[in-house]
Amino acid sequence: MAIMAIGVPEAWRLPDFFNRQQNWVSAAAILITSVLAAVVLKPVLDGEVSSGLIFVFGITLVGATSGLAASLVCALIASAIFNFVVAEPVLTFRLTTGEDLAPPIIFTLCAIVSGVLAGRLKDRSFELGQANIQLESLLETSRRLQAAPDIFSIEQILKTSVVGKLDFDLSLFRIHEGNAAPFDPAEHHLELLTLAAEVMKSEKAIMRAPPHIAYRLDGSRTCVGALVVREPDHGRIEPTFLPALASLIGLALERAQFAEVIAEAEATARTEELKSALLSSVSHDLRTPLTTISASASSLIEYGARFDTETANSLLRGIVDECERLNRFTANLLELSRLQSGVAGLSGQILSVADIVRSVAQRARPRAGKREIKFVAPREEILVEADTALFELALTNVIQNAILYSDDGSIILVQADGDARFCTLNVTDQGCGIPKEDHYRVFDRFYRVKRNEASPQGSGLGLAIAKGFVEAFGGVIEIMSPVMGGHGTSVIIRLPRK
Repeated sequence: MAIMAIGVPEAWRLPDFFNRQQNWVSAAAILITSVLAAVVLKPVLDGEVSSGLIFVFGITLVGATSGLAASLVCALIASAIFNFVVAEPVLTFRLTTGEDLAPPIIFTLCAIVSGVLAGRLKDRSFELGQANIQLESLLETSRRLQAAPDIFSIEQILKTSVVGKLDFDLSLFRIHEGNAAPFDPAEHHLELLTLAAEVMKSEKAIMRAPPHIAYRLDGSRTCVGALVVREPDHGRIEPTFLPALASLIGLALERAQFAEVIAEAEATARTEELKSALLSSVSHDLRTPLTTISASASSLIEYGARFDTETANSLLRGIVDECERLNRFTANLLELSRLQSGVAGLSGQILSVADIVRSVAQRARPRAGKREIKFVAPREEILVEADTALFELALTNVIQNAILYSDDGSIILVQADGDARFCTLNVTDQGCGIPKEDHYRVFDRFYRVKRNEASPQGSGLGLAIAKGFVEAFGGVIEIMSPVMGGHGTSVIIRLPRK
């Protein structure tokens, strides 16, 4: 349960002048200054009334700076001081005649009226300032709630945006499986939970169960939760503040819930898309070699005795090639699953890059047809730490793509080089190239560059596995195309050296 005990800044509190020492110190200073000024200037001003105006001004200033209570007390004290110090005879209280009573009574009334008006003006200004601060807090909270990415971020936003501006406990509840539930399942308070559940089911937007108040959090269509607070003391919070805050939180909760639903729908759509791509790829990449194997094996069984040696060997070679193709595809699927399980499932050995490249190139040459696979070895031995099977499979996939998308008679160049930190492998073909808009997408699983129907098609797994392998061992892979005369593709792999 999200309970936030939050303190109030001084500017929010309604004045309690009898307990605020600084107001009384300020009022006493103004009163003393007024008395001294009236006594000193009395000979110059030549009259009790003129001196009394100084008292009136002082009392007005007290009201403006220290409020109503201080101005009333200072007005009574000032009237006594005026009679004793300023009015003739000096240092004597005399209230025997109407002439003696008139000046202090009139002065006292003027002082009281001016102090009351000034005090009320100050208090009203203070209240308006308090309301303005609360409004600014609502605006700030609203802006931040609009950016809340999920339900649990709302609680954190409230803690940081409303902290220090509310003097009560605030608890948030949401609807989970049709019931009221605290935001934090680890915390539980039966009294608040019961109150939240009641206000969610009630037609009333507000329910009171002293010392708590519960606000129903409504979205655009239905209730989405509840806000339970401890009633603030001394009228420190504007009556409209909490309902407005509840409305903001309700809309933010609803928006976050919609965002979660959309995210789940998008995740489901991506999963279905991946399943469809996997089924499509598997069905295509399994059906084609199986068809070839079936046709060749059937021909050998039925007509094998009639075939010459060259024809029979050609059919057998086709069966072997298609079996190898199926084996590569199965290996790709297995290694892709292994990569998706995380780097923790991978182990690295110290490998010689030149040895790996020579081994992969040697195995790829029988499938290259009339294409030449040329390897430019590094000037020095370069060692990397990697998984042997994955390294060979990734490089095999890259070279196989180069073979698949280049013409007979072309050259596939494999270059290895290194600097102080990285080994760089560059596999360059002279094929049709890859459009720039597809440079990043070719590393996605099952993605195939859109080409004409006559163009060969891969499984869409080769470069995805290469990327997964390279990144699993702290490297980088990228595509450059075209590389020469508007054609050709370079796949560049960088791995940390050992």
